[in-house]
Amino acid sequence: MTGRRILVIKLGALGDFVQALGPFAAIRRHHAGDEITLLTTQPYAALARNSGYFDDIWIDERPPWWRFGTWLALKRRLNGGTFARIYDLQTSRRSGRYFALLARPKPEWNGIAHGCSHPHDNPGRDSMHSIERQREQLGAAGIADVAPPDVSWIDGDADAFGLEAGFVLLAPGGSAHRPAKRWPQDSYAALAQSLAGQGHQPVLIGAGDETARNAAIALACPLAVNLTGRTSLADLTRL
Repeated sequence: MTGRRILVIKLGALGDFVQALGPFAAIRRHHAGDEITLLTTQPYAALARNSGYFDDIWIDERPPWWRFGTWLALKRRLNGGTFARIYDLQTSRRSGRYFALLARPKPEWNGIAHGCSHPHDNPGRDSMHSIERQREQLGAAGIADVAPPDVSWIDGDADAFGLEAGFVLLAPGGSAHRPAKRWPQDSYAALAQSLAGQGHQPVLIGAGDETARNAAIALACPLAVNLTGRTSLADLTRL
């Protein structure tokens, strides 16, 4: 493929990744003749590949700071990619470090890294909805037409679970690596009961270590539907 090499960074998580589908499509249209690579994490590789927005997918192992060999390998790969422009849709402390790994002269960079060429410098960005924030960020790089996410191509089956209209998804296992950020199990149970009392069907989602937690919530709210371990990423996206 001819044209420039473009890198997009979006590591997760699922909700954020889905909300970035609109920006992905806009970047693809803007760089129709260019080669676009996505740097993401393993859970989202298949979804990204099936989207058709990218020519290549790179997996980020998200190494801890003390794994110097992995960081050095990442530095070499980023610099060896000879990217002309990088869109940082993660805009996290980690992805900001990736900007620092790049040799000078640095490629064009759209994000919030200090000293980047196309910064999103809105001081209120952290209070914006992700879709609006990313639309404004891409505008700083000359991409004006950013549509809402299109999930019609995703092959998940939302109808397979027989859910009622107006159902509400609950993911009590979120932020497992940040216990202080995690909402208590009893609070989720109370929320599920409140939703059921208002005529909404609570639907519990998750997998693995979240099984016992969700089972306890379902026991406290018999009207809840427990889909723990039964959904793929594609199913969750369609739901």
